[in-house]
Amino acid sequence: MKAEQLILSDSKVSPEYLVTQSNSLIETPQDLTLQEKRIILTLASLVQPGDDNFRIHRIKVKDLADIIGIKEKNFYTKVENVIEKLQNKMVTIETERSKLNMHWLSSSEYFKGQGYVELEFSEKLRPFLLELKQNYTPFKLRNVLRLRSEYYIRIYELLKQYEKVKKRVFSLEELRYHLNIPPDKYKQYAHLKNRIILRAQEELKEKTDLIFEFQEQKEGRKVVGVAFYIKKNRTLLKEVLSNEAPDSTPYELLIRFGVRPDKAKSMVDQYQEDQIKRNITYILENKEHDDIDNISGYIIAAIEGGYAGSDDELLSDSSTKSFSIETLNSWLLKKYRGTTSVVTKLLLEDHVINFLKQEGLNEKEAQEYWNENCEEINLKVKEIVQHNRNNKSKRKNK
Repeated sequence: MKAEQLILSDSKVSPEYLVTQSNSLIETPQDLTLQEKRIILTLASLVQPGDDNFRIHRIKVKDLADIIGIKEKNFYTKVENVIEKLQNKMVTIETERSKLNMHWLSSSEYFKGQGYVELEFSEKLRPFLLELKQNYTPFKLRNVLRLRSEYYIRIYELLKQYEKVKKRVFSLEELRYHLNIPPDKYKQYAHLKNRIILRAQEELKEKTDLIFEFQEQKEGRKVVGVAFYIKKNRTLLKEVLSNEAPDSTPYELLIRFGVRPDKAKSMVDQYQEDQIKRNITYILENKEHDDIDNISGYIIAAIEGGYAGSDDELLSDSSTKSFSIETLNSWLLKKYRGTTSVVTKLLLEDHVINFLKQEGLNEKEAQEYWNENCEEINLKVKEIVQHNRNNKSKRKNK
């Protein structure tokens, strides 16, 4: 496939996009600075589930500067420098069969004076970022973008991988290996604990969907390992779900919850604004958000399936609610005039639903009306039957 076929014009970056990596890539030591790591994760978030090849992503330099935290006025030069250094960075993935050395990027092209850069992953990274079916870990990009150290990001990734297990144990050597800590840095455990583990604990609690506690493992008085106990950060999830601007457009809301731009645009074109907002609200109010990493999938399904009901259905609901019980009672008096035998609930239901359909309600609306009012209707018919019996008894006694 030619490169031109893989180019996406102005790929939009969003902290709400999903990053999905193979566990083997997460386990691998990564010699990346904080800004380089943010770029790699941002690029990974642009990989779409349906992609079967890596695309060349054209990203606005300003967007990239914002998302990786470059605030200086000369951000164009800063971003260019970061990308040039990243282009030379390599990653090594070892398996039982091989040792794979590769660059993170196969190409990076910086267009001077045009305000954008084009980036593409190395083709050798395909098994670790594309078409993943098992042994992978997803998370929202926003969870890592605000973390202030590459070490904190790596701890988040390593713990996120074990989130369902709820516990992960490292020897100190393993922890240093996974975090890619140089041999001459944080040699004493106290330094490692105070400068990385405790600070990561605070940052993850404040900025991500995970929190953790840890317990030191000792041999005698010497700390030889750390056990991490992983929990969902429910407080942050509630804040994320509640801090939505009421005047956001449907497109902005869909993007906010991780729907891809092309899908969001298609849905805005296909569905009315009220239907989109109503179904988003429905999901937020009705789904248990223990994990909102794939809330975009629920939202798409709700809008396409009309979980919150269509405008016509809402109007119908309104019409069934406003359907006069007095009108029905008048019909019941006529229908069961003279009846003295028991009217079974099943037969009554059949009679009432047929009447409601004759009055203009459809099958679903009639059934819903019956379900909501069956006890009252049943009681009314019993009163009619009893009244008929009393009248019959009086006539006999005359």
